[in-house]
Amino acid sequence: MMKIRYAKPDDMDLVHRIDPSVTTAEFRRWTENAQVLLIYENDDFAGWLQYSLFLEKIPFVNRFYILPEFRGLGDGKLTLLIWQRQMEERFFDEVMLSCESTNKKAQKLYEGLGYKKIGTLALHKDADEIVYKKVLPKPDI
Repeated sequence: MMKIRYAKPDDMDLVHRIDPSVTTAEFRRWTENAQVLLIYENDDFAGWLQYSLFLEKIPFVNRFYILPEFRGLGDGKLTLLIWQRQMEERFFDEVMLSCESTNKKAQKLYEGLGYKKIGTLALHKDADEIVYKKVLPKPDI
């Protein structure tokens, strides 16, 4: 069973297993702003999602990673749906994310959830970064 929770500063070691480039200061700032979700499958750490605000107004997933042994279980899809719902409840009109052009599985996931390609960035030597955007429904209030 999948579970998601907000990260705390002392969760840094979990994230470092996946991305050792994250600094303690960055992680502390993200956790203080509730911008990191940790994903668990049957109480085992399965991955994480980190977002910030693009242009200070659009939630943008900067880092999203499911450990290989937990891929294909639906955790990535469910994590994105939960995150999108959180953004809807905070009255954001749209969300964004990106992935490398070589990551066909991520592209299929994002497009299947209604994300539209809005451009590419030449950030990597071997592959472009595809940028996606999704317009969110207005929450019922």
